[in-house]
Amino acid sequence: MTSCPTILCLLFVFFYSTLFYQVVVSSGGRCLSDQQSLLLQFKNALIFNAADSKSLVRWNQSSDCCTWEGISCEKGRVTGLKLSNEWISGGINDNSTLFNLRYLQSLDLSYNLISSTIPSGIGNLINLRYLNFSGEFGGQIPQEISHLKKLLILDLSLSYGLEIPNLRMVVQNLTKLEELYLDFVNISAPGNEWGQAISSSFPNLRVLSLSECGLSGPIHHSLAKLQHLSVIDLSYNYRLSSPVPRFFGNFSNLTSLRLAECGLHGTFPKEMFQVPTLRILDISLNGFLESSLPEFPPHSDLQILDISFTNFKGRLPSSIGNLRQLTALCLSICLFSGPLPKSIEKLTQLVYLDLSYNQFVGPIPSLDMTRNLEGIDLSHNRLSGPIPSFDMTRNLERIDLSDNRLSGPIPSFDMTRNLERIDLSDNRLSGPIPSFDMTRNLEGIDLSHNRLSGPIPSFDMTKNLKEMDLSYNLLSGPIPSAHLEGLLNISYIDLHSNSFNGNIPSSLFTLPLLKRIELSYNQFSGQVLEFPNPPSSMLEIIDLSGNKLQGPIPMSIFKLRELNSLSLSSNMFNGTIHLDSFQSLTSLVSLNLSYNNISINVSGNGSNIPFLPKLSVLLLGSCNLRKFPEIFKNHTELSDLDLSNNQIYGEIPNWIWKLGNGSLYSLNLSHNQLVGIQEPYSLYNIDSVDLSFNQIHGKIPILPPQIYYADLSSNSFTSSIPSDIGKSLYTTLYFSLSKNGLTGSIPESICNASYLEVLDLSDNNLYGKIPTCMLASSMIIWVNLRMNNLSGPIPDLFPVDCSLKALDLNGNLLTKSIPKSLANCRALEDLDLGNNQMLDKFPMFPKNISSLRVLILQSNKFYGQITCTESIGDWPMIQIVDIASNNFSGELPGKCLTKWHTMMSVTGYRQSQLDHTIPSNYSYEDAVSITNKGLEMQMRKIASNGFTYIDFSNNKFHGEIPKEFGQLIYLHGLNLSNNVLSGQIPSSFGNMRQLESLDLSRNHLSGKIPASLSSLSFLGFLNFSYNQLHGRIPGGQIQLFPADRFQGNQGLCGLPVTLNCPGDVLPETRKANHSISGNNEIEWNLISAEIGFIVGFGTVIGPLVFLKRWRKWYFDRVEDIAFRILPQILLRKWLSWKMGTRRGVRAGGRRAS
Repeated sequence: MTSCPTILCLLFVFFYSTLFYQVVVSSGGRCLSDQQSLLLQFKNALIFNAADSKSLVRWNQSSDCCTWEGISCEKGRVTGLKLSNEWISGGINDNSTLFNLRYLQSLDLSYNLISSTIPSGIGNLINLRYLNFSGEFGGQIPQEISHLKKLLILDLSLSYGLEIPNLRMVVQNLTKLEELYLDFVNISAPGNEWGQAISSSFPNLRVLSLSECGLSGPIHHSLAKLQHLSVIDLSYNYRLSSPVPRFFGNFSNLTSLRLAECGLHGTFPKEMFQVPTLRILDISLNGFLESSLPEFPPHSDLQILDISFTNFKGRLPSSIGNLRQLTALCLSICLFSGPLPKSIEKLTQLVYLDLSYNQFVGPIPSLDMTRNLEGIDLSHNRLSGPIPSFDMTRNLERIDLSDNRLSGPIPSFDMTRNLERIDLSDNRLSGPIPSFDMTRNLEGIDLSHNRLSGPIPSFDMTKNLKEMDLSYNLLSGPIPSAHLEGLLNISYIDLHSNSFNGNIPSSLFTLPLLKRIELSYNQFSGQVLEFPNPPSSMLEIIDLSGNKLQGPIPMSIFKLRELNSLSLSSNMFNGTIHLDSFQSLTSLVSLNLSYNNISINVSGNGSNIPFLPKLSVLLLGSCNLRKFPEIFKNHTELSDLDLSNNQIYGEIPNWIWKLGNGSLYSLNLSHNQLVGIQEPYSLYNIDSVDLSFNQIHGKIPILPPQIYYADLSSNSFTSSIPSDIGKSLYTTLYFSLSKNGLTGSIPESICNASYLEVLDLSDNNLYGKIPTCMLASSMIIWVNLRMNNLSGPIPDLFPVDCSLKALDLNGNLLTKSIPKSLANCRALEDLDLGNNQMLDKFPMFPKNISSLRVLILQSNKFYGQITCTESIGDWPMIQIVDIASNNFSGELPGKCLTKWHTMMSVTGYRQSQLDHTIPSNYSYEDAVSITNKGLEMQMRKIASNGFTYIDFSNNKFHGEIPKEFGQLIYLHGLNLSNNVLSGQIPSSFGNMRQLESLDLSRNHLSGKIPASLSSLSFLGFLNFSYNQLHGRIPGGQIQLFPADRFQGNQGLCGLPVTLNCPGDVLPETRKANHSISGNNEIEWNLISAEIGFIVGFGTVIGPLVFLKRWRKWYFDRVEDIAFRILPQILLRKWLSWKMGTRRGVRAGGRRAS
């Protein structure tokens, strides 16, 4: 009895399944035979990749075509054909059976490899409503496409070779079209033509996508008729050059507006931000489009906002928090400023945030609630404070906070386990580097240019790491081999400019994918050990320069086949190296072995094989070379050659100018023993040449017209400067002929050097006037004509946009007044007019130049009073003021001194901008002549090393010494001698604890020497002679100076003038008691002598070793003794060496490598 219900159930199921099949078949119908035949013929005519095909490959005669994948049917007739990504290649011709499928309503052949033009047969498919040829076809669109009057959607986008020469003719009948996609199709029509063609043909258009179509502007107003528009994309039509039409804001259905890189200009209408339906707004890459962000309404639907690379400015409104649906916010490369509003924390749907390259300040708000965040870029702003926690943003993949002012420690990123790249470089972060063991997807990390300290952490667990940059920090300690073993995918390691020490682990060179090692400027020491299997290494760049490495260069390095750059300079490598050792490095492009203890053997092996055929840069400075390396004589690629600081003698061979097939652009032969240049020679293609510090004589070499750097200083050229020298200096930035024996005048043609920034003709025998046009250039930064015989006035032609930072005319015969136009040089830092014959009052213009560091007017004929209101202004950076040996009078300007901040505190010192303005390879030195410790000497690099000095001596100043001098606690030298100053020495002088030289001699000073001066422990020179001082000389260091420093003061007493002062009570001399106690008497005399020696020795030597001030005082006393017994010539040499004049005559003592 139970079988009956079962049978009934089965019959029920069969009935309904049959009914369902009949319904389905009746709606779609079995494929009609002619339709199937047409499809199979179409397939057979196509060329496609069967291995990658998903639809075509399954079509066959045995199955119903309406069941084939990609086919849609109605009543047995094919109405839809979708064959996208089927790897169809070749072409489709006009006779294809495809165009006989007359019932076709939807056709999609997108993203194949079809290379033909669109067949004109497309016009036969008059029932088409959807046509997608995206990414296909080329040539011109056939006019027959206009026959498709029922078409609703047309997509011909991404067809890079497709053209529409006449848009109106193609689209004029497509009046039902709702969506048009022609991206990357070449339309190249002006604004009125394409605008009117679209607006008149498509009254129901909802989507208009014409990105990168070559459209021209302006955007035509007729488009305002398309009130159904929902999506507008005109991106990357950079010739639109139009304001953004305000009628776009009237499209009530607008959801997406993309106008990136359209050449838009003017003010962006703020009402666009108020369109309630807008979800996507992209107006990026329009550099002349400006506006500011409005207040955003609540409940905005905006999802993507991209206004990067525009001229938008102002603050980010707090109403940005109303954009709760926002997934991407891109405001990079704009002019936004102010703090980031805290309301940004409400953007919980954010996936990508880019606010880079603006001027945002203040802290970074917490983004813990934005748990979908994948990328954040806040780089290149002025954000400060600590880095917030990102623990809750667990989808974060990329974070860039570089180039800000962030401080404090780096937080843990253990919870952001999807993190792939992190860039925190160029901040002020401190403390140790945290562990990144949990961020195992990390591929790149950049923590460079911070203040991070401590050892390098282990990256053993971050096995996907490819790039690591920890350079320019304070990291220290050795690099354990175990920390590197897991870095199997790393290709780039940069640890340079830290304080790492110890040996360089040889395992570093064996990492399988490593291509670049940067370990320069650390404290690595010891030998670089050999490492296994170098031929299999992928290393391309090795930089170990600026360490303490020693021993021979490991032979393993010479077997690195992929190596293209090797720098081992500024170490202590030793031994003799044959250049032939590098022969196997056939990929080598750059080689730097400068400044080691090695000797280079430059003799070749006689092989005809070109030596290092790809070598472009060869730097062998200070390598004990005695002759030119002829092994490179016929080298065809060499472009940069440095053989400086060697012992090469004789003439410069003429073949050297032909290196690199005449393309040698940089040559440094300075600091050798060269005496001439072999004829004939041609410097035609060279851009930079340095022949300084040799003994080259004769005429100045003929320079090429394109040279930008030429240093011929410190040689024996004795000719005059060629009259047409300006022809060779048209593009020159730096030109020096200083310290030669040049005669004659400065030619007027030098004014043709319109790009010249640095000119140094100092220490020659030039005469005549300064060319009137020479100082009129707005490009010139530094001019040095000191120690010549130039006469006449200084030309009064400094331009309004003057860029001059240093002017040195010391030691000439210049007359008349200081030119008034020098006031235009508002960036002036060094002005030295000393030792001339100028007659003028104290110049007024410097009081308005706040950048002034050095002012020297000594040994002229300046006169008059100096006041704070008219003469001296705010000089917060002033370091040297020398107006000695003139005829100035009146009282000393005391109140001005309180505005000289650099002299008032160590923190007031800031590095000269000259150090940044002048390129590092320029031989620039801001040398000045001063009288220090009673001797005139030349000091170099004063303005960059913090030296401070005031000299008002040999004038007619009267009155009391201002007590404000005592506030200059960072002053090193003060000379007020040979004036008519009276009154007492201010007790505030005791505050000048850094004072090394003090000269108040030959005045009318009276009273006692303040006891506070005994605390000046750095004093190395003191002169109070020929005043009217009286009383006891204070104790301490002052009493250790020679008596002649106090002579001419009749009332002074005490050491070193006299042993005692009147009224002193002498202590009685006690007799020593000697007692003998038996035969076991201890020899106390012997013991006491030994103890006395030990105590005395320790008392003297201990402070010298452990106390800097005592050591300084001791050697200053030695100097004082030397002043009294040694000849003046020896003294000058000693003091010049001590003050740094022989530190190296190159700027900064370095050459950029």
